[in-house]
Amino acid sequence: MTGTFPLAGARRWLRALAAGILAALATAASAELPDGWNFVEYNQALKLAKQQGKPVFVYYGFNKCPYCVYVNKHTFSSEELRKTYHERYVLAYFDIRGNREDPIQLADGSQMPRGDAIKHLKASPVPAWAFLDAQGREVLARRGSRTKVNAFKQFDAYVGGGEYKKVSFEAFLASRGWVEEKVE
Repeated sequence: MTGTFPLAGARRWLRALAAGILAALATAASAELPDGWNFVEYNQALKLAKQQGKPVFVYYGFNKCPYCVYVNKHTFSSEELRKTYHERYVLAYFDIRGNREDPIQLADGSQMPRGDAIKHLKASPVPAWAFLDAQGREVLARRGSRTKVNAFKQFDAYVGGGEYKKVSFEAFLASRGWVEEKVE
């Protein structure tokens, strides 16, 4: 009987170890992009936006960013938000820790290395996001891991509804009697 106890204990230990490794891998995978969101690389998104005549939603982040994990879990997990953004926008992901020499396309047709583009586009600190018109020009930009779903609904009403062509975001909110959802 004493001969089987160490073996059973080793099996439990190995199962616990395997479960821990799987949990760690699942967390690392979810840190990069929110589940169910079909983001494409930034340069590709700009091309698609011009072809489709749709605005772009850009998510600036990096793999294993703890603040990105938080917003993915608490905001981008909203099924309603995911469906709305998939319908109305070309979804772009900009990895701020990608190769700093990779060429990034700008709205005016010029290119610059990713490292310079991060500064030019004000992509850091992360998580951050920007809404671009179909030509790649910035319409609205915000950041913050504690940005709530309702704030993204306000952004969508402004950008996806085309209101950005008429008034500033602040004037748009005031015209609706809304106050911008602030990050806690």
